[in-house]
Amino acid sequence: MNLATILERELEEAFEVKNRRSLHRYVLLLSDNLVKQDRYERDLGDLKSDVHVIAETMKQGFANMNRRFEDMSLRFEDMNKRFEDMSKSSSFTYMNVILGILVLITVFFKFV
Repeated sequence: MNLATILERELEEAFEVKNRRSLHRYVLLLSDNLVKQDRYERDLGDLKSDVHVIAETMKQGFANMNRRFEDMSLRFEDMNKRFEDMSKSSSFTYMNVILGILVLITVFFKFV
């Protein structure tokens, strides 16, 4: 038995029915709305779970991006430390002096 038939029988027994066709139409409308509401609630539940999945995916994506930025920051800090260490070394100073002398010689010979 479907829902409409059960509702129709229950209403016939509970109330005095003057018009059976009217009762039948009422029960069909009522059961149709109940089915639509059930379908709506199920679809709404599916939508909520989909939104939850999307939110979790976005959180993971942002966490991954934060890790990447932190890794890049560490790399830049390492490179900065290397350059600072190089600038403190005596070989770097000698390279700068030799490069400066080469530039001066090039400029001197260009003007002479």
